[in-house]
Amino acid sequence: MPSLTPEQDAYLAVFAGSKPGVSSVRVEVNLLPSAETASTQFAAIADALRNPPPDLFGPGTTQADGTPVYIADGVRSYVTARPDGQGNLVYTDAYRMGRVIAIVYTLGNDAEAVAAVRKMVAERIAARAPR
Repeated sequence: MPSLTPEQDAYLAVFAGSKPGVSSVRVEVNLLPSAETASTQFAAIADALRNPPPDLFGPGTTQADGTPVYIADGVRSYVTARPDGQGNLVYTDAYRMGRVIAIVYTLGNDAEAVAAVRKMVAERIAARAPR
């Protein structure tokens, strides 16, 4: 996956849901040259995620502030305002962990199951994030 700037590495993974109530998880991890650079980029990215472009979740999709499930150096959480035809919501978590910016999109229709997966993913990213 191409990175946003030449000085960073970017990684992308998509997982199909194997837990009831969770359809899929998409994880984007960006490794930046320094925590300062990551902090600056995080502020811009986290604000932009509040109003996603139409091609991200579909036209007319809006997000509301969500409840974070993990505490990091920086965190923003959002959830789509309306469920899709299958009752799924998209939960978006943006994290800054040192010089890492991670964006996690979790699609599901069971808020409790989704929260558990969101927390597990954040904990695993944090365990491997270089400072």
